[in-house]
Amino acid sequence: MAHPVNRRRPRLIDRKFQLGLAWRMLIAFIVFFLGGLVIVFAPPMYGLATGSTLPELESAAGEFLILHHRVWPAVLFIFGGVFIYTLAVSRRIAGPVYRINSVLKQMLEGGRPEKVTLRRGDFFHDTAELLNHLSRKAAEEQREGGGGEGEPRGPAAK
Repeated sequence: MAHPVNRRRPRLIDRKFQLGLAWRMLIAFIVFFLGGLVIVFAPPMYGLATGSTLPELESAAGEFLILHHRVWPAVLFIFGGVFIYTLAVSRRIAGPVYRINSVLKQMLEGGRPEKVTLRRGDFFHDTAELLNHLSRKAAEEQREGGGGEGEPRGPAAK
């Protein structure tokens, strides 16, 4: 099966999987980040809540405002970065799964693909190699058996 010249065009190979993974990762990151925010903001908030003198309140309020101005721009940058990075990494998963599924469908329809090729940075190269071996073995068995489609195979054939 010949590949198109430029296989890197589609950015989202399996849109549902990739976006679902990116959203799940982003939500998990938000939960962990909110836990971190509680840890970072808890001391000045405690100081504001329990402070009784003006210098104590001023110190806690200043620390709280400094954290507030530094944290929120970083939050937006990190959330966007995590979402985009997850989409990029999920492409290295979704692409091979899509390719392996298409080869398996082709084999179920009676075709014998010569080789399953994946991009250099993709995951599942070992799985693709196993699928190559399976395809070669099935092709050899078909040649040795005369290629009869109607002949029963397996334990029930005996």
